[in-house]
Amino acid sequence: MKKTALVLLMCMSVAAFAQDADTKSDVKTKKAQAKEISSEKAKAEMGKTLHGYVVDQMCAKGMAKKGDPMVRAAKHTKECALEEACAASGYGLFYENGKWIKFDDNGDRLAREMFESSQKSSDFQADVTGEIKGEKFIVASLVESKKPDADKPMKDDAHHGHDHK
Repeated sequence: MKKTALVLLMCMSVAAFAQDADTKSDVKTKKAQAKEISSEKAKAEMGKTLHGYVVDQMCAKGMAKKGDPMVRAAKHTKECALEEACAASGYGLFYENGKWIKFDDNGDRLAREMFESSQKSSDFQADVTGEIKGEKFIVASLVESKKPDADKPMKDDAHHGHDHK
């Protein structure tokens, strides 16, 4: 009888321990799932893609001062973007109806490579993916866009606000 009671007590202990282990396992699984969702959300935020016109910072300052900067950015030329002073100022993106964001060093390098390798002379639209930190866009990728712009600017006002001297 004592043996039976002891075996029964051991079985109950094992069952209770197993149930506790399952509960702890469920908690760990739920925590892991929550962490995974949080990680995916962080990746989505870091992987923000903006579409717009790539322009050097020197020219962007003039474009932002008068008229529609998106129209002026569409006319910005490869020749200008690669001018020594313009290129040295770094690059950025006009997006969403004229908002401007400056690229980090990697973005500057990728933008310069885009200008150098492009067959186009103006209308440098790009899809730029990265993370906005303060007033800079930390660029992970920059791809020259092949899609036509629905709001294609008209061909007047070609000068964009500075001399190259």
